[in-house]
Amino acid sequence: METRFASLTPELIEKYSVPGPYYTSYPTGRQWTGDFGPEDFRRGLKELLARDPHVPLSLYLHIPFCKRRCRFCFCFAEVTRSREKMDEFLQVLFDEIRLLRGLFDELGAEPNVREIHFGGGSPSYLELDQLRTLIEHLRPLGNVESLDEFTLETDAITVTSDKLLACRDLGINRLSFGIQDFDEQVQRAIGRVQSPELIASLMTPEVRRSFRSINFDLMYGLPLQTRGTFRETIAKVVDLSPARAAIYSYFHMPEMYPNQGPIRSEDLPGTVEKALIFADAAEAFVRNGYEFIGIDHFSRPTDDLTRAKRAGTLLRHFMGYTAGRTPHLIGLGPTSISGFGDCYAHNTYSMDEYRQAVHAGRLPLLRGYRMTGDDKIRWAVISRFLAYMSVEFGEIDERFGIDCQSYFAGELAGLEPFVDDGLVERTDGGFRATDLGVLFARHVCALFDRYAPVDGRAKKNQFVPAIQRSRC
Repeated sequence: METRFASLTPELIEKYSVPGPYYTSYPTGRQWTGDFGPEDFRRGLKELLARDPHVPLSLYLHIPFCKRRCRFCFCFAEVTRSREKMDEFLQVLFDEIRLLRGLFDELGAEPNVREIHFGGGSPSYLELDQLRTLIEHLRPLGNVESLDEFTLETDAITVTSDKLLACRDLGINRLSFGIQDFDEQVQRAIGRVQSPELIASLMTPEVRRSFRSINFDLMYGLPLQTRGTFRETIAKVVDLSPARAAIYSYFHMPEMYPNQGPIRSEDLPGTVEKALIFADAAEAFVRNGYEFIGIDHFSRPTDDLTRAKRAGTLLRHFMGYTAGRTPHLIGLGPTSISGFGDCYAHNTYSMDEYRQAVHAGRLPLLRGYRMTGDDKIRWAVISRFLAYMSVEFGEIDERFGIDCQSYFAGELAGLEPFVDDGLVERTDGGFRATDLGVLFARHVCALFDRYAPVDGRAKKNQFVPAIQRSRC
């Protein structure tokens, strides 16, 4: 049977086997600096609210605690069994929430939060009363009962079906399970053992009815993973039928993440095998009725992501792909990332620095960035391509008052190798990816990234995807 990726060859994989950003922002985080501080954050928010006092916003809250430390993880997380430690952290988070509310008050605006996402770490590890208290402290930022989306990242070993239903009663309407892989050998290698039967026991008919969407996070390139074993995992995922699935790449950097130390490099799939693992999974999802959303997401026809893509409202930002209700995201908690208006901001990694800043009444920022006019034009091209795998320059010309054909003359000439390799097709007003080319979309985007290394080489730790989602 002919497949959309039938022409994917080892030679093609090797040719484009260079690291590159996942472009959840532009510029990517390596361009952000410590010169961006709380006053820059305030100014950016003031400018955004001046354009629209009722602008819809998303909130991301990073809860850094886990019941177990998985070996594949590159998120900021800490294993604890101490309820007291989690309570102490929540008190600081509550203070940061008050700081944000005070900033809106100072600017004479009422926050219009439409989406909330709890990530980490494993926010599902919090006890129900802790979740309830956290949500109560969020009420000054928005009506939690009427949110368009309220997501809880979920580690299966921290919940029961009853706890999930209780979470729904708190206003949470979407779940995201960290699955990674169902193969037992792979699970043991990454320190995350959970059976398909456990997941099935949690996704009872009542749980499925109670939540508007359930997502599975998967990962490819894991130790002992093969094309055959991951095909079996995808088959089990399809049987469980989540509304949405994301497949992320494993990055092996034990020098940065000591928890990855027990994973042996020789157990990881090679470059070609890893690419084919993903291609097989993408084929399987599409064959089973899922829509291929962008570079790593798949969703059922009834899911918000599919509807957004068909309606032309799909967006890409630090949450990955979203249904496009708002591009403006404010992050709370250590390591969280904000992207709103023309600004990006990144909270500190240090729990001590986070606590000290908040107690001093200061936003706990590590670094940030204010976009230039050129950045905005390039992000318009990159984000459009990642969302729809095509770009028509007419709307960008009109929006920015430029002629893209001239503005990007050099970049468009650089598309020729992609055209020759059957990855990109030119259109009357722009360009689009072929069926095979969607696998190389990030490489195409790098052509329009003026900060990208000219020779394609960069330190691999610059390209860990800054996707604000728990892997746990």
